[in-house]
Amino acid sequence: MELVFYMIRLALHLLVVFGLWLMVKPLIERHMRQFGQKFDLRMNLRRSLLRKKVSRGDKRIWLYRHLDDLLYFAHRRYEPGISVMRFLLMTAGLFAAVFLSTLLTLRELPGHMSFSNPFLEGVSFGERMPIQEAWRLPLFVSGLAASIPYWRMRYTYAQRKVRGSYDLLDVIKISSKFTHLSVDSILSKTADFLTEDNVLKTPLRLLGAAFSNYSNEYELKAEAMRFSGAIGTTFAIEFVSDLLYCEKEGTRYLKSSLMMLNRSMEQQRETILTVKAGSRDAISLGLYGNLVVLVSSVGTFMYMLKPDVYFKLQFQTKVGLAFLMVIISGLFVSFIISTILARPKLDYH
Repeated sequence: MELVFYMIRLALHLLVVFGLWLMVKPLIERHMRQFGQKFDLRMNLRRSLLRKKVSRGDKRIWLYRHLDDLLYFAHRRYEPGISVMRFLLMTAGLFAAVFLSTLLTLRELPGHMSFSNPFLEGVSFGERMPIQEAWRLPLFVSGLAASIPYWRMRYTYAQRKVRGSYDLLDVIKISSKFTHLSVDSILSKTADFLTEDNVLKTPLRLLGAAFSNYSNEYELKAEAMRFSGAIGTTFAIEFVSDLLYCEKEGTRYLKSSLMMLNRSMEQQRETILTVKAGSRDAISLGLYGNLVVLVSSVGTFMYMLKPDVYFKLQFQTKVGLAFLMVIISGLFVSFIISTILARPKLDYH
């Protein structure tokens, strides 16, 4: 019971730190926005100056470009430079909050805990741990907590990448209605007609701004390749190639090219839906079948061995822990594979 009180204190410490962050956030938001815009401009300028030495320039700004490319597609309201600064500040704040909260909690926590039988006799506590020896666990826990926003962003990026391959079909359909306009106007009009849940709405606005404000061909091509690379399909590359060609030669043949691309995507989508319908049972089995088998197996063993014996064998033996990790890893891998198969990208392959 005493351990539960320590967990409650940890939660309250985190709540206090979160409240302080909400108080400080409005004061630093404006300065962070200005700094983010200046930093993004400086990074783009350095990248353009070093484009003849690509490998050297990429090494210097690799981390910034990596986060920027992920947020470009993963964040609904992406803003160049500002989104990266906001993400880094949030990650640093989460690290500091968890570290301080865990450290303050450990100051009140006994230094030694002995387990004779945790399911029958509970936990016995010894004397408190000196603060000089208590920094390793908070550092480890805060490091894990600070990695959560990044992995959450990677997961969101992967999900939106697949969804973007289907949303591109709507972009092409709408764009074909405005082929009498310039390329930047086509993209701007298309973005206005897209629904709010379309993941390409913000990237398309940024691409339209790049077509209307680019200073050289390298800058325009880099932004166009960024858009197609975020979607990651052959159809996206074809769409961007048509836009770049029309920027040079005019939009005379753009409508026919977009209509052909639209037909190809429609045919491929029908093929994907047909294949998916035929393998729906196998995909569902991969998503939920293993979990059902695990729950039923665990329930059977607990009934046969009694809960106290089962938990002792499962969590207090090396073999039990090893098998538990293997089972959890297998469930995770099967879930990821089944999720990918449940909705593959809308591409030629």
